[in-house]
Amino acid sequence: MSLVLFLFLTCAICYFIHAKWKVYVVGSRIPGPRALPVIGNVQMLNKLKPESLFQSVAEFRARFGETYRLWLGPELWVFLHSPEETREVLNDPTLTRPAAFQQLSVLIGNGLLISHGKHWETHRRALNPAFHPQILSTFTPTIALHGDELVEKLRATNGQPIEVSDSLFACILDAIIETSMGKQLNALMDPDNRYTHAFHKTSELLFKRMTNPLLALDFIFQHTRMYRELCASLAVIHELMAAVVDERTDALKKQGKLASQVESLLVSHPEEAGIRKPRRTLLDTLLMTEIDGRKLTRGEICDEVNTFVFAGVDTTTAAMCFVLYSLGKYPAEQQKLLAEIREHSLEDAELTAESLIRLEYLDLFLKEVLRYYTTVPLTGRQTTTETVIGGRHYCAGVTLWINIYGLAHDERYFHAPEEFRPMRFGREQNEQVPPYVHVPFSGGPHICIGRKYALLIMKILTVQILRTFDVQLHKPQEELVLQAQMVLKSLQGFNLMFEPRARKG
Repeated sequence: MSLVLFLFLTCAICYFIHAKWKVYVVGSRIPGPRALPVIGNVQMLNKLKPESLFQSVAEFRARFGETYRLWLGPELWVFLHSPEETREVLNDPTLTRPAAFQQLSVLIGNGLLISHGKHWETHRRALNPAFHPQILSTFTPTIALHGDELVEKLRATNGQPIEVSDSLFACILDAIIETSMGKQLNALMDPDNRYTHAFHKTSELLFKRMTNPLLALDFIFQHTRMYRELCASLAVIHELMAAVVDERTDALKKQGKLASQVESLLVSHPEEAGIRKPRRTLLDTLLMTEIDGRKLTRGEICDEVNTFVFAGVDTTTAAMCFVLYSLGKYPAEQQKLLAEIREHSLEDAELTAESLIRLEYLDLFLKEVLRYYTTVPLTGRQTTTETVIGGRHYCAGVTLWINIYGLAHDERYFHAPEEFRPMRFGREQNEQVPPYVHVPFSGGPHICIGRKYALLIMKILTVQILRTFDVQLHKPQEELVLQAQMVLKSLQGFNLMFEPRARKG
């Protein structure tokens, strides 16, 4: 028996050395914390938890230099920091999403966020029309309605401190679900909404797993309590999604003839009163899309809509939290934005895509928020073949992480990077930032498809809150816990007060 065990271990070690030797050679040439054989930097696991991950990345960079490595068991992670490396990584067609991202597949299947190759190319091309500026502009009234509901909920607090991330999450979820799927969720007005809780819990559990190497193997993860909680939340999400897709499919079939008649009237009598072209949602685009003469399956449609909701809600909510935090922390900026709103007579006017374009300082303010707080501080890619990045040769099987936050706070590219200065992005004071230094929505072919949509939501909500309230910090903190950008639960305790703003006259 002992001989069999010895032979098994010997074969396993030989296979491991053969399979991972090239990766080991690459890792041995890159500085990083001391690693133990096979298990790697196991002593660092505590620092890779969600509540400490972000500070750890900054500490490692300060200690080991701009490019350093970590061993997660036999897996090699390399952290990069330069605009040149960022450009090469984001534009290299041979790279895929990191293996850790595949853990998201239980929610988003093979959606745009983790797919690659021809599947990604064809689906990306099919979805692009859904994010055309003319279509996005039609979402403005719907988003504004949900913004009005948010304002009313804030008004009901009567100036008492409020946990702002909860309300923002529900409001943005409502807006994205309705504009992408044509479904009214009413999460903001229904604190017991099952889908809201399920989506929130799913995001939290998936991120915890992604940052815990001990849960990387499905066999181990599937025997944990976390897995059982995840399955329960996913069941709620998938049930709703399938029902909405089926309802929308039936509705489009019934409206087919009517839609053709309306389209004909719009072409021949565009000025005809009472004729309004139906608003097209992301789900409509998916349902009508054909790739190589084949319509998308229900599974593919659910994957892409779930991807859009998952990728959009958490990041946009986190960004809006930091927008409001910045308004409270920098009252002078709040007054500048309010003055711009008044200058364009938008105190009480209905918001439109055209009126929002005129708010130039708001654009600068949002850019600085996205730079200073860096809602997504890291993004990564996986090598699939021999490749050269930044002059260094990498073999297949290496995970490359781009330090987006580090680039956005590098004094070589930004003057006084630790100061909040929206005018650094102004035309007159532009700091001539090199390409691929400020990449809040990633870059290259895989740049975020919904970036303009996210900014539209942020602009609308910011204006609606600004013209209604004075935003004030409750027990101001000197610093925010920066990893809260990726885990909304960590934003608990981020309280704001909303005092009604005095109206002129």
